[in-house]
Amino acid sequence: MDPVTAAYLTESIYFTSRLTMSVKTVIVTAPINIALTKYWGKEDEFNIYPLNNSISLTLSQDQVRPFDHLYFIEKLMTTTKITTGPHLTKSSFSLNGILQKEIPSRTKDVIILCLLRARLSNRCPVYRHVYIESTNNFPTAAGLASSASGMAALAFGLAKLYELDSDITEIARRGSGSSCRSMKGGIVQWIRCPLNETQEQLTRKSFAKQLYPCTFWPELRVAICVTSAAMKPVGSTLAMQRTVHTSSLFAHGRISSVQINEEKLLLALKNKDFSSLGTVIMKESNQLHALCLDAWPPCVYLNEFSLALIRWVHGINKYFGRLLVAYTFDAGPNCFLIAEAKDMPVLQHLLVASFGSVGPDTNPAGDDMVTVDADGSRRSLILRGIRYPASSDPTDSQLLDSLPRLDGAISFVISCEIGDGPILVSRSSC
Repeated sequence: MDPVTAAYLTESIYFTSRLTMSVKTVIVTAPINIALTKYWGKEDEFNIYPLNNSISLTLSQDQVRPFDHLYFIEKLMTTTKITTGPHLTKSSFSLNGILQKEIPSRTKDVIILCLLRARLSNRCPVYRHVYIESTNNFPTAAGLASSASGMAALAFGLAKLYELDSDITEIARRGSGSSCRSMKGGIVQWIRCPLNETQEQLTRKSFAKQLYPCTFWPELRVAICVTSAAMKPVGSTLAMQRTVHTSSLFAHGRISSVQINEEKLLLALKNKDFSSLGTVIMKESNQLHALCLDAWPPCVYLNEFSLALIRWVHGINKYFGRLLVAYTFDAGPNCFLIAEAKDMPVLQHLLVASFGSVGPDTNPAGDDMVTVDADGSRRSLILRGIRYPASSDPTDSQLLDSLPRLDGAISFVISCEIGDGPILVSRSSC
């Protein structure tokens, strides 16, 4: 945002409304998304225009699982509460219960842009300050798209707070590029630039659109294998800049390669061809991390457990003679496994047998522990979200022997399906 606009907002955004001055609060939730073709590199750092298109799956915020004839709903989302009113003397931001010393710069950008639109619309009182409380119920800054859900929740919440009716996808993008994909449900495409620019599109340099609703391919499932909750060693913004400026692989082939992969992915989605879909997804993931390794200094996100899961996936697909499961990694060590519902019971069993902890199957604080017997030992793994029935097929010892076996490599698994975009939970004023 240019200095003149920023100064105007800083000094003039607060005004006394003719309406009754009141404290207003909204609570919203927003989902994470997982990129199938990867966004990596910006054409415009300020506006966050990507160098290439990307396609993603929006993950359901509510994972319903049966238990003893009841149903439990487990959450996978960012929850954000935003309060504004004349009583606030400054804006502040709390993340996962911890008040931050400063509001991050991109968060400020989103707030300022929403304040400006609200001031221009003149629909409701616009107070100068906001108090933002944001909570992720999954690891933050660990390659699980927490910035995407966080910024989507912030932009969506501010829009509801100020009664904005315009498309705020572009505002979310200013906070985090991938967050514009979390503003839509189902299968989403973030477009770098329209291929055929109309007069309307000339003002929309980059935008996200829904390709298919979440009901389009209802059999798709995602299992998030959390191997590390630690913050990633290099932030995505810095890693993108480093890759674009120093990687010869990026300079000589990335853009053309991702365009080819996007065409293949779009065709696979249209035909619901899981084998082709999975192949493109894995190649895109591999290429992303090859680019990161080619950057200088290299950006290393995958750990030994990540590499073991890659070998595990290829071993399973080879054994069954078809592409049963695919993997993808964002900028972090945690693995997203993608499969169809019919294959999830056997995959769940093999995950526990290969990466579960050996020992008693204690059940900590409401988590659901899955336990299997494999090679004479009892292995357990925490499974959150959708629970699948035990596989009825006997486990081939030859298959298990051929797969990587790392006791306790996975901390827990979040099992989910494809879902919708942000949700308004409540809105109140007093």
